[in-house]
Amino acid sequence: MKIGEIMTKRVHTIRPDSNLKECTRILERTRVNGLVVTEGRRVVGVITKTDIFKVMLPRYPENVEEEQHMSDLEQIKERVSKFFDMKVEDIMGSPPITVSGEVPIIRAGSMMLLRRVKQIPVVDDGKLVGIVTLTDIIGKALKRLKSRKAAASQQKE
Repeated sequence: MKIGEIMTKRVHTIRPDSNLKECTRILERTRVNGLVVTEGRRVVGVITKTDIFKVMLPRYPENVEEEQHMSDLEQIKERVSKFFDMKVEDIMGSPPITVSGEVPIIRAGSMMLLRRVKQIPVVDDGKLVGIVTLTDIIGKALKRLKSRKAAASQQKE
């Protein structure tokens, strides 16, 4: 089975020059784990909730003292403002890991595990055509196993 058969065709995207405030709004509204970063229909990166969370967290232990002293409301507002003004291109994963719609699902799943990513944009002829997640691949694999098990039990009868 090929990725093109199970991919989601509706992909949520964002431009690299968008700020993180806009990015977090889109993530919240769409309830997806990440966005594909595009210039036109060309994929230039991926940004995930994990990428954003890493930027929000202080680097332990060097910033822990700083965080403990961030009780002043003005300092907190300043930090949040700086965070939201950051650009997507500053923290996105780039170059993006992509697959063709013709790639077998097992190969794509293996790539995801090796690269430690949960989603991969699907690109054909240099253009974004979909996205596939590890959840999509696992769901399809489980469905196939169930149907094979059902077929095997019917043959025994």
